[in-house]
Amino acid sequence: MADDKDNIVAKAAEGATINGMSINWDDAKMESVYANIGTATANREEFFLLFGTHQNWRGTEAERKAVDVELSKRIVMSPFAAKRLAIILQHSIKAYEDQFGEVKL
Repeated sequence: MADDKDNIVAKAAEGATINGMSINWDDAKMESVYANIGTATANREEFFLLFGTHQNWRGTEAERKAVDVELSKRIVMSPFAAKRLAIILQHSIKAYEDQFGEVKL
């Protein structure tokens, strides 16, 4: 599975053409962080994407009523960039589900 991730990152780093514009990705300073939970908030000018992890895999019903999340990253984006990201995620999820099956929540 790690090889698949490495191939995706390598392919993206090679460059892409979107709407006739060539994009060259520079991953020299890229940092990978795992997140199993995320949320978003916004004000008029910016969207805030918050990512973190929780360890509440199991537990009693009482223990599942509250979840402690350790936030690790906050990404701040313009509404335009956030909407472009939403479109990219929709396309990526569809491609994933076409290949591997529906992701059920």
